[in-house]
Amino acid sequence: MSNTYTVRLPQRMAQAMLVVLLVGLTVLTSACGGDPQAQQQASQDKTQLDQLTQQAQKIGVPTALLNPILKQYQQLSSTSAPFSLFNDQPATDYYKNLATQYAKLTGQTQELITTTTDQFQLQAQNDMQVFQNALTRRSEQHIGNIQPFTEQYSNDQLLFASAKYPKDYAHVSQEAQKAIDALGLMGQTFGQLTTFKNTINQMQQARIDVTAMQAQYQTDLQVFNNATVSNDFRNLGTLIDAQYQLAVVNSIEALPYVSAAKLGQFKTQINLLKTYGMDASSYQKLYNADQALMNKAKTINDYLSFSRRIDADMATMHDDLVQGASSYLIGALDREANAWGKAHLFHDKTDGNNYILDSGYTLNGIGYWLNRELGWAYTPQDFQSVVDDENNEFFNLHLLEADYSDHTPYNQVHATDLQMISHYHLSGQIIVVSITEEAMRVYQNGKLVKAFYVTTGRVERPVLPGYWTVQDRKSPDQFKSTEPPGSPFWYPPTPIHYAILYHWGGFFIHDAWWRQDFGPGTQFPHIDSGGTTSFNYNGSHGCINMQEDQAAWVYANTNWNTNILVY
Repeated sequence: MSNTYTVRLPQRMAQAMLVVLLVGLTVLTSACGGDPQAQQQASQDKTQLDQLTQQAQKIGVPTALLNPILKQYQQLSSTSAPFSLFNDQPATDYYKNLATQYAKLTGQTQELITTTTDQFQLQAQNDMQVFQNALTRRSEQHIGNIQPFTEQYSNDQLLFASAKYPKDYAHVSQEAQKAIDALGLMGQTFGQLTTFKNTINQMQQARIDVTAMQAQYQTDLQVFNNATVSNDFRNLGTLIDAQYQLAVVNSIEALPYVSAAKLGQFKTQINLLKTYGMDASSYQKLYNADQALMNKAKTINDYLSFSRRIDADMATMHDDLVQGASSYLIGALDREANAWGKAHLFHDKTDGNNYILDSGYTLNGIGYWLNRELGWAYTPQDFQSVVDDENNEFFNLHLLEADYSDHTPYNQVHATDLQMISHYHLSGQIIVVSITEEAMRVYQNGKLVKAFYVTTGRVERPVLPGYWTVQDRKSPDQFKSTEPPGSPFWYPPTPIHYAILYHWGGFFIHDAWWRQDFGPGTQFPHIDSGGTTSFNYNGSHGCINMQEDQAAWVYANTNWNTNILVY
């Protein structure tokens, strides 16, 4: 009996010690783990952040923008709860803080998604506007095969309309930028073709055999008219240069005529610079030196050296041509608009001030955007297109002046409307907006369908005159101010029922449900009969405001192909 008892006692003690150890481990685990609810919340917030960052990458938020958030996320994930044997509060605090940090990063990620989407959308609108301008320029020049670009523009409009995420807008931008590049090269290549043709004509007048060159030119012209992408124009340009040089080298008799053509081109650019009011004296000296160099040329190498020299001299004029076009052409429009505006001031009885009626033609309005367009102009043809755009705006301004004196009721056909439509060779469905009348007239195949009073932009943020196409259509939408709170142009996020974008940068035709009054004078400070607030006391920020029911009709009865004329 005694032997059995002595064996069992240690076993019972061992079992008791095991129980104590297990209880201790349970207490220890509880103390180290903290509040289970805090752990669960931290885990849920981590999962939410993980899903959102994956979504951000999937929809096209650039990794470079996400990296700061991902770095903080990784740092948080690599930490662990503090150890405390008898107090679980430090661990609980750790998990609560972890949940707070995950939630904060989730908020930052969501904000990043929103701002990135807005930025990519704005860039896509910008690129589509430049695409439209480039397409219009080439169409007016009647050069090249425009049809594929017209079809692409329509397709890109549909892509833009269905875009939701940054990657969607990035795709629209990429497609538009490829077309812009191709259209720019189209103008440059056409310039090379023109130089080639002029040289052939000059050589022909000198009784030089140009049969082979004429055949090359006709082949190049056919290739040019079939070209649709940048590489087509780039390769053709290289080919024309090679043909040009070969023709020159093979005919020593042609060298003087080729050189004279280059001198003539340089002289044209110098005269253009003088027209802009710029100091061309330095370029005149270069021209004189080039002319002297040409006169001394005797060998092929002499003429080729001259050619390289004059090409370099003309290239140095680029920046001055841009500055000249900006300061003279756009400045001339601004000066004329201000002169007419000051001679026909609108006296505002609400605040007692006088306002010009044609601020859209000043540097506050279309002048600002024309300056931006100059950024992509490079070739003489591009600069000529800027001149054409300016001439169109002068034409539009003169129509505004004529319409000001026309007392035809706003809801009847105006002669200036028909002149505008004819000038831009438009047909089909057309929205015409008169700034002085503060009126919109909708035409279908030359027939007036509807007419409405509207409210356009205030003097500081005028509506943009010109010929525009639909850039975007949204119903409903929410407008968000790009200005900070406290700015006179700030407004809170505003729901809009019907919005048609006519120019990138936030220029819409849309309903303004906060206004009661529309029509003449409402683009200036006034008392709205529905109750005056800071948002309906003055004109818009460049948009064309309408009554909600009328905006609904316009939205329902127009489409992506509707043309928009503002004058």
